[in-house]
Amino acid sequence: MTQWPISDAVEEMPPGLWIRRGAPPPMFSMHRHDDVEINLVLDGQLHYLFGGQPLTIGEGEIAVFWAAQPHGLVDSRTGDMCWLHVPFSMFLSWGLPQAQTAPLLSAQPLITRAPDLAARIAHMAERWGEEVGGAGPGGRSGAGTVDGAGVPDGVRAPDGADRVCAANGPDRAGAADRADRPGRADDDSIEIALLEIQAAVRRVLRTASQANLEPPSDSGGSVPAVRLRQVSAMAQYVRDHHRSPIAVADIAAAVHLAPSHAMTVFRRTAGVTLGDYVTMCRVAEAQRLLLTTSMKVTEIADAAGFGSLSSFYEHVSAACGMTPREYRRQGG
Repeated sequence: MTQWPISDAVEEMPPGLWIRRGAPPPMFSMHRHDDVEINLVLDGQLHYLFGGQPLTIGEGEIAVFWAAQPHGLVDSRTGDMCWLHVPFSMFLSWGLPQAQTAPLLSAQPLITRAPDLAARIAHMAERWGEEVGGAGPGGRSGAGTVDGAGVPDGVRAPDGADRVCAANGPDRAGAADRADRPGRADDDSIEIALLEIQAAVRRVLRTASQANLEPPSDSGGSVPAVRLRQVSAMAQYVRDHHRSPIAVADIAAAVHLAPSHAMTVFRRTAGVTLGDYVTMCRVAEAQRLLLTTSMKVTEIADAAGFGSLSSFYEHVSAACGMTPREYRRQGG
């Protein structure tokens, strides 16, 4: 089995249309990205820590969530899975009914058991990778970004994934030039593939139900159950209190650990520091408020827990690749 590199490759990925088919990575690193993420489990089981809560996605289930919420794989039973990332800006550009988009802005993933739909989408995903990404199964490409209209103009794929493809924007070269490049889809094929992706996401949203969160069993993997409970409790404490000033000592006290030990346990298990996780939660809350309220930017900075307006602008701009006001306009 080909393994997917963990921390850096995932955390540094910019938002982008991205498809992966294969086995899950054996460990996790908490991360966030401004995409709608869909996990299809054809065989095996995924154990996440999502927004401070353990989450299990079982065989035949589909999970969909806004990946701005901090999340990461803990332990998983190897099998056949498919991941689909759709840039949030692209998702918003589809103009879907609010009843379908609103649940994704909540703190919980939408999960439904639909093995036939999961298998059908996973099968189509390989063709999308070829038509949109210009690469067949096993193909890899370089870095990519998403423009303001939500159209990917590049490719990003971590080395070593079983089958990874990410979308390029429509090829701007002439038809004769395209014909000279084997394996490169024409603009019509790309447009059809993007419409099929939109239809697949809409099918998932239509059939999805609210998550029924269940902690993974103690025998589910290599992370000790007591450590997972400690990290889950610390993450949940941050989720509940990140809007106010928060100290490491407060988080550690919630799990009855010394501050230095709490920081070590969290970093070794989650792959990020407690300070980084607090910032992730504050940025995710700021993004939610920017898209769902008419609050002033200064009010959002305070409501999300940032100690200063400069800190708010620094972290939100770094996470979104644009200023908070630009991010709000993009979603409006």
